[in-house]
Order: sequence, then structure tokens, then C-alpha cells
Amino acid sequence: MPDIIASYWTFAGDRFPGCGDEASPYSFKERYELAGKLGYSGADIVLDDLIRARDTIGYAELRRILEGNGLVDTEVQILTDWFADGPRRAESDRQRALLLEAGEAIGAHHLKISGDFQTKELNIDRMAESLAALNAEADLRGIPLGIEIMPFTNLATVKEGRAVVEAAGIKKGGLLLDIWHMEREGVPHADIAALPGDMIVSIEINDAAAEIQGDIWNDTLNARLLPGQGSFDIDGFLKAVYSTGFNGPIGIEIISEAQRKKPLEPAARDAIEAARPFISRINRKG
Repeated sequence: MPDIIASYWTFAGDRFPGCGDEASPYSFKERYELAGKLGYSGADIVLDDLIRARDTIGYAELRRILEGNGLVDTEVQILTDWFADGPRRAESDRQRALLLEAGEAIGAHHLKISGDFQTKELNIDRMAESLAALNAEADLRGIPLGIEIMPFTNLATVKEGRAVVEAAGIKKGGLLLDIWHMEREGVPHADIAALPGDMIVSIEINDAAAEIQGDIWNDTLNARLLPGQGSFDIDGFLKAVYSTGFNGPIGIEIISEAQRKKPLEPAARDAIEAARPFISRINRKG
């Protein structure tokens, strides 16, 4: 069975991307002891939660809690605007330093980054230059990068992400594939299957209705479903990913209003129990 990451938003409580202070109301100890007990083998932590750990228990204690509960594949997230100029880049550089420091301290498996949320225009050479510089810095810390391909950024398709990663000369890692973004952008499974396996750092699964609920932002923040409860071809996605030779971790990322309202244990348990049949099937197929 592949390693399964307890994605942050799946059981962070009443928190969602862009809500303000994104640090979970639950303690690190109660979340990660529960995750280990349920069979997760990794964790995903956002910047505000990492800062809270630094300022309270310290990174060394956070790492002890994670590793003591068998959570060895850790994702830190999310870095945006690493390619930008001016104030956007200044803020990105501040967050970059914090994420790389935290990632190194807790032995992160990878750092999740994104494309540009403010424009769909893609200058491959410019993005590649910035990515190469970021990768060199992260590599010194032993942290691979994963660009999360998203339909509302300038890296909306696997082909666009691959072009930037290859132009940057990154030899291992570079992309993070969430089925929600693949399905909503209409990325063909063939494009995923054509990737080199070592270009994929991590993947995420979830589900959603066939039609977008409201606008795309509402859909991604409030309407995701547990695997098997919606329309996504999860088996086909996983088959395409595994055909590349990928052998990294799988996150279960359920961002939804319904998920946020659940108590801690049902939120974490429901997600892994819903995902296991899909992961088991693709694992048996090799």
C-alpha cells in the first residue's frame, strides 16, 4: 500500500485556504496521534500552522510527534509568487524562507508551490529561470519541489507544467497532481501517463459532482467530496499515474464545508476509509 498523506484541509477543522489565520484549532499531538492510529503515513502542513509550531512547541518537537506516529512523508505548503517582481516577490521571499526553514527542520518530503493566480499568461523561460533558482535553494535543504497544476493559474495543464520543469533542468520532481484540478481542467489521462515517473513528487485524490457547484472557487473550497461520492474517474487517474513508474505518496485532500463541520476523528477516518479501496485496487494492478 502506498504511503498516504493526511492532507491539511481534510482534518484541520473549520479552516480553508485564504480564510485568514489558517492554523488549525486542533493541537499537533491530537491530530497526528489520530492520523498515525488510522494508518496515515504522512502529513501536510500549511505555513500558518508551521509558524504556530515554531512559536509554541518548536520544530524539533513537531518532528518528534510526526515521526513518533509514523508520519514520515511530510508536505509543507504553499509557496506562490516565486516568479514575481516587486511587493509580491518580497512577500513570497519571506514565506519562502519560512517554508524552507520549517521543511528542513521537520525533514519534509517536498514543498508544494503554485503557478500564477493573477494571470494565465505563461512565459516558460521566465518561469523556468525562477523555478531553477528556487529548486537550487530547496535542494540545499534536501527538499524537492512540486508545482500543483491548477486550472486557475498559468500552469493549468500537465503539458504546461512539464514544459517549465524541463526548461528549468530539474532532474527529479517538479509536479504535484491533484485529481480535482485534473478533472476540472479536463486534463487527459494520456498526458499524465506520458510523464516521466520521477517528475511527479506527489498526488492527491478526492471527488466532486459532475457539474461545478456555483463558480469554480466555490467548487474547490466548499464542494469537494470523499472519494467514490462523486463523478471523478479516480481509478483511471491512478492507473495513469502509476503507469509512469511513480512510487510517491498519495494525499487525500477534501476541502469542503461539510468536511470542515465534522469532528476531528470522523473527518480523518472518513477520508482514509473512502480512499483505501481505490488505492488498494491500483496497487494490486502493479
